[in-house]
Amino acid sequence: MKRIALATLATLCLAPAALAAETKAEAFPGGDIAAYIDSVDAALLPVNCKARMAIVDTYSSGDDRSSEGFFIRKNNRVVWVATSPTSQKNFALLRDEDIFYQRFANTNKVVKTSATANARGGETSNLDLTRFNTNLDYSAAYIGMEEQGGKPCYLFELKAKNRKLAYGLVRLWVDPATRMPVKKAFYAVSGMMLKYYDVTSVELAGGRARSIGMKYVDALKPEETSLLRLFDITPLESVPAQFFTKEYLESGRLFPYQF
Repeated sequence: MKRIALATLATLCLAPAALAAETKAEAFPGGDIAAYIDSVDAALLPVNCKARMAIVDTYSSGDDRSSEGFFIRKNNRVVWVATSPTSQKNFALLRDEDIFYQRFANTNKVVKTSATANARGGETSNLDLTRFNTNLDYSAAYIGMEEQGGKPCYLFELKAKNRKLAYGLVRLWVDPATRMPVKKAFYAVSGMMLKYYDVTSVELAGGRARSIGMKYVDALKPEETSLLRLFDITPLESVPAQFFTKEYLESGRLFPYQF
């Protein structure tokens, strides 16, 4: 009986991977899949933009915490800087294409890190906080229509292009009416679900997000969550390159961000 139970558990854990292998992609009604995924990313966050970000982490221990800051995007380069609370001020993450740096709070120490690391804690990895170009990291396939959040959605499977990423497989549900994500589920290379997020709120302006809320949930410990809110999302004609260097993080002169 013990062997049967273990075999059953292993089958359940690997079910997403097996399903991914057996799933046959349908013809996508929206045309070119990669171009559509780019348009979803752009509707969420323009290629050149700045925004505010607030995160509330909830732990099973009851030791909840929150932080707020800003981030700046220039195509495939992103920097996220914490502004509060005081204990986290000037904590920063920098992604320059496939290179990641972390700046420790209240110091000028900057170290190289990775996409899979979880520098600020909670349910958001470094990749979650800095990945806004899906096609850079994943190959997308259209699976079909599936209801999610009470509405019919496009379902895509995103397969990692390299093993440096935190998630080998991601499933993405998109509302065709708004091109806004509705849900994402993240899987390890083994096929086991690690976490997912549901979009909890969206404010649209001119066909793009002005603000969006996402609740990340640990699939193994569902009581542990991170509520991430992006707001004041502002497109920019250009972004100075100075923000995306290790030297910028080391300088400590991370404010203001008016430009």
